[in-house]
Amino acid sequence: MFKKIAFAAPMAILALSSSVAFAATEARHSISLIAHVPTDDFYAIPVNPSLTNEDQDMSYDPATDSMRKVDGHYFDILHTAGAVNARLETPAQLISGSQTIALKVELNGKVLTTTPQEVVGDTESNTRYRAPFKISAPAGKPVAGDYTGQVLLMIEPA
Repeated sequence: MFKKIAFAAPMAILALSSSVAFAATEARHSISLIAHVPTDDFYAIPVNPSLTNEDQDMSYDPATDSMRKVDGHYFDILHTAGAVNARLETPAQLISGSQTIALKVELNGKVLTTTPQEVVGDTESNTRYRAPFKISAPAGKPVAGDYTGQVLLMIEPA
């Protein structure tokens, strides 16, 4: 009996150790991180980061006979030394080949162009001010196509 145990014990240990070795696996992940820490005297930050981190869908909606709007977004704005201006770096438009759709970009109710204009006054900007932001296209159905575009928005101290 001792011979059976002496022979069976090493075989059992070998069998168990090899199955444990095959059962172990690795799971590796890469997590990308970003962080922005604004200054204490000026910042203009989208309340919902998806506004600037994800594509915004402005596809045509047959139910309303218009393009979808980018609406319901806000910027938290602070400038302790004066008013805040905003402008577009280039005219806002959607492009599909030779077709374009002009876009209207509004910040705090002001329609933006490539010329800087005040969007938040001196008094309002002294504490965090939440300014509504919206992008819209003209009513009606545009020429069919797959459109892309970018709104290059500059918000700066006045």
